[in-house]
Order: sequence, then structure tokens, then C-alpha cells
Amino acid sequence: MSINGSEDIYNFVIDTGGVTFIDKGLADSIGLKQQGMMAKIERLGFERFAVDQVFCFTTFDFGLFDALGTPIHGIIGSNLLERYKVTFDFSEHSVTFSSNSTGLVAPEGGVLLPFTNHMVNNAPMVDFMIGDRSLKGMIDTGQPHPVVLPLDAFQEYEHLCLPVPIKSRGLMEEWPMTTADHNYLARIQSVAFGEMKLDSLICLFGELPKMLSVPLIGMDLLSRFKMVIDYPRDEMLMIPNADFDLETNVLTIGINPDISAAGDIIIKGLWETSPADQAGLEVGDVIFSFNGQEVTPSNLVELMKMLEDDTAPSVTLEVAGEDTTRTVTLDKAMLF
Repeated sequence: MSINGSEDIYNFVIDTGGVTFIDKGLADSIGLKQQGMMAKIERLGFERFAVDQVFCFTTFDFGLFDALGTPIHGIIGSNLLERYKVTFDFSEHSVTFSSNSTGLVAPEGGVLLPFTNHMVNNAPMVDFMIGDRSLKGMIDTGQPHPVVLPLDAFQEYEHLCLPVPIKSRGLMEEWPMTTADHNYLARIQSVAFGEMKLDSLICLFGELPKMLSVPLIGMDLLSRFKMVIDYPRDEMLMIPNADFDLETNVLTIGINPDISAAGDIIIKGLWETSPADQAGLEVGDVIFSFNGQEVTPSNLVELMKMLEDDTAPSVTLEVAGEDTTRTVTLDKAMLF
């Protein structure tokens, strides 16, 4: 994206569950008008499209992404998207903005959902069902999991899980301004959006910030659809991709690597009963290498991609605990 007609190109994440941000350092360097924690972009340019008068928060530290090798300069949130009808075609890796809001019609197999807007971030909030429970969930392209439910509601849904839910030691997923020390992963019997019913959907339980502690519907589910959000008309269309395939299990060694305050790569969390757990790895263990390659903040993304790659059946890690350093080869296995 370009800013105020500049030839420089910047990377922005489109997050329907967030508000619009720009990196504070970037805002300073290009001389944006600022007042308090807000900055103003006169013209934000996409490839063949531009948005005028964009107000952004400057309070998020995008330097967090630098260590992962992915420069991010800002976020496009629903408080900007709400001006348009926005089409997400995940199979084509494209996003289309349109001012033509004439109403949506669901084709065969698709579902048309009315929505309201969350009072904090204007995110679309749709009605859906888990079992016989009716909920409102936030459409959140900024988080990966199919469905996230608030951790403090875990006992309300435990009876709707197919196998026994899996608890983590440490955190597999963490949100700002939260203090929980664990998550749960579950497979929900059925989730329905209008007349569309999905069975055995993977669901993560995590502590969410108080002002946004609502069910989240994320990319592992949304990316299976062509999704049209008509913000001016408050309606959303979900059309399954031609190769629609819903994952109902998780192939993993079961760890969440992260960067410590000291710059080490550590195990921040692990799933109980996972290969990592059975091998005796612990939260806080330092990871020195994977498959013979030294791991550093600059190549942590490479390790994370390998952990998620279904075609890589095993990973060899050199790890150090409190007393010993050892090398372990972990074969990926299904959690459920």
C-alpha cells in the first residue's frame, strides 16, 4: 500500500476484528499529522483503489513482527472497512473493495447472514449456534483459529466436545492484557451458521481482553469460503470454496515456540498428551536448533512453518532444560 501518494510500498494486515493502526515510527518518519495517539493519512492507496481521510491509532508496537522477519507497518480494521462492500476471495488471494451496495443473494450451498457491529472495533458480529446454544461471534480475519471461545466459559461447552478436551501447560495462544496460564483445545460436535452446519469443528479456549471477550470466528474457518461483507447493508455472504475441506484434527508435535525477553527461543506452551509432552519437554525449555539448524529470532518463522507443515512428518530439536541439554526427534501425531 502507498501513503499520501508516495512511491514507497508498505505492508498492512486486513483485520476485520481490529481497528486501523499505523506504526508510530513510520508515522513520525513520513511526517503524518498526529494528535495524541492518533495519526491521519490523507490518502491510503491500494493497487487500483484509494481511501481518503484515514485516521489510525499509533499505539501498537509493530516492531514485534521484525524479529519474525515479516515487516508489518499497519492494520486495516473494520472502522475503515465499514465504508465498503468487501469481498475476500481466499482461494484467489484477493480482496475487493466496492462502493456498490445493492444487496447480496446466497447461491446454492452459500449462506447469507445479517450482522451487527461490535461497539469497540465495529467488527461484524453474526449469530451462530454451538450445539443448542445461540451465540454472537466476531468475524476476525486477524486470528488463525476456526473458533475461539472465552476461557471462562469452558465448562459451559465441555459437554459439547466430542473427545476429552486437551489442556495446555503454558500458553499456546495469548491475547494482550490477559493473565491466564493455559488454553484448551476441543472438537465441537456441531457449529451452525444459518442453515449451514459444520461438524467436528476445532475450537480453542483462551482468555480474551475484557472489552472484546466474545466468541471469535477466524481464518482457519473463514479461508474455506469466499466471503462478502457488505458493511453498509449489515449483511455477510459465505460461499464454500470449490475444494471446501474442513480440518477436524490437528497434526502436530504440540509446542508453541516464542522469543523470550533475553532473545532465546523457548517453549512458551505445549499440549498435554502431545509428542512433545510425552518426550518430557517442559515450558521454558530453550530451543537451540531444529533439524540441525540453529534457531534464532530471525528464522523462527521457518521453524513455525515446519511445525505446521503436514508434509514434514518429524522434527529434531536440540533443547535445554534446567539441568540438561538433549536432542530429541518428535514424530508428529494427531492430537485427537
